[in-house]
Amino acid sequence: MRTFIAIDVPFTPKMREFRGNIDGRVKFVEEKNLHLTLKFLGEINASLIEKIHEIIDECKCQPFTLKFKGVGFFPSERYIRVIWIGVENAEPLIAISQCIDAGLNELGFKKEKSYVPHLTIGRAKGPVKIKNLEKFKNMEFSTFSVREIKIKKSTLTSKGPIYEDISTIQL
Repeated sequence: MRTFIAIDVPFTPKMREFRGNIDGRVKFVEEKNLHLTLKFLGEINASLIEKIHEIIDECKCQPFTLKFKGVGFFPSERYIRVIWIGVENAEPLIAISQCIDAGLNELGFKKEKSYVPHLTIGRAKGPVKIKNLEKFKNMEFSTFSVREIKIKKSTLTSKGPIYEDISTIQL
């Protein structure tokens, strides 16, 4: 099964406003699917879920707050492929990601080069123009209290991915 480790994030009116200022062919992340990916696992055997849950449990910390502020693009503003919202106060998130990555590496998963916290909101399918970009570059979209981490199953369909929670780890 295709899986990843993530933190669900609530969709906000300011995020909706930003999306409304994006012109072009963009596949937006569905509001109900908005999340911060901590680690993409890919295709795994279901028998590994319990061990992955244990690794996450060993890496958890106290609940913490993230601030979503500013926007950015991968690979660049001139050639937009991924549209994202920035994450501030991300030190606990980075620490958890690195801990999970190290634990999973011992299970044979590839180690990440680096973890760049960002909230993907859309993927460009062609040229994109952002209206009022300066307004959004430093906009504070929301603050969010992180209280759980999830292991999710991702089923790809012609209408987009379907995410299903497999396991939840409370902080």
